[in-house]
Amino acid sequence: MSLVKLPFLGAIGLALGACTVSAIPDHLARPADPNARVPAITYGSVTAGAATYRPADPKDWRELNRRVGPTS
Repeated sequence: MSLVKLPFLGAIGLALGACTVSAIPDHLARPADPNARVPAITYGSVTAGAATYRPADPKDWRELNRRVGPTS
């Protein structure tokens, strides 16, 4: 098989694969059906897990430098 035919056959395979029909979930296929099963609705806070970044009081710069400096 020559190197020219290989990409051509691959392109044909991709094109035919894109034409396949996939299964559609019931809640999308029948949106007006009241008996269709749908996922449960749950509440999730938009601020869950967010850190607070409120202003802090000024601290002593000497102590802060000691904390981040090298230890002897």
